Amino acid sequence: MRSPRRIFRGQAVPGLRLLRPFLLALMAVTAVAGLSAAGLSSGVFDRSAPAPERILADAAGVAVIDGGTLRLGGQVVRLLGVEAPARGGLCAGGRDCGGQAASALAGLVRDRGVSCTLQARDREGRPLAACAAGGVDLGRAIIASGWAHAAAGSMGMADLEAQARRQGRGLWMPASN
Repeated sequence: MRSPRRIFRGQAVPGLRLLRPFLLALMAVTAVAGLSAAGLSSGVFDRSAPAPERILADAAGVAVIDGGTLRLGGQVVRLLGVEAPARGGLCAGGRDCGGQAASALAGLVRDRGVSCTLQARDREGRPLAACAAGGVDLGRAIIASGWAHAAAGSMGMADLEAQARRQGRGLWMPASN
């Protein structure tokens, strides 16, 4: 009986003898680098997430930019869950609701230090933070006063906005006032 015919026959590649040691050395270096990286980074996976960044400012370091934005020292932060009208934004009766919203926020922070915990960033990359002054959550307070809308998906804020609407506060104040 004849042996089966071999279809594929190995042919010697001329440069393979020179390439083989290089490939083996490259694989060894890659393996050592991988093991080193695994050993160095093993502590990374054991650690918990870093604490959220906090920004503190005393009363002199707080400035109101608009009804939903503060400057604390040199850092500008937007209140998490708050959509306030821009300065100059008009509402019923031609009132400057943006300016009034900024004044309302200024009243909440007047003569108080502010503490903010950065939570996320908005579409433009600006920091979003939960802020408090004198124990008062500024986002909840500005919405409850009626001078801002609750951002979509803000837990509990939509109820505050609805209550302000029903009671005719802030943005929903009748035009004659």
